[in-house]
Amino acid sequence: MTNHAVHKASDLAPDERMFIERWLGRALFRDETVTLNAYRPHAAPVGAEREALRRDIVAQAREIGSRGQDVSEDEADALVDEAFAQIRGRRE
Repeated sequence: MTNHAVHKASDLAPDERMFIERWLGRALFRDETVTLNAYRPHAAPVGAEREALRRDIVAQAREIGSRGQDVSEDEADALVDEAFAQIRGRRE
């Protein structure tokens, strides 16, 4: 049995769509995707395991950051502004 489901809002049956919209407290847009995950919570890692995970996250962040070395701060700001404008436009 799967613990993860992904559906396009436009593919949902009317009763499924109504349920999800009530749960979210807002209408879905036809081009949105709905993702559902079911999982059991677990204790946060501690000690050496936590430190190892922290190092992995920092290494990944540095690797991702290294991809943008040729991008100026103004270009990065413009990209972030553009992304926010697109998101805001979808929600209005």
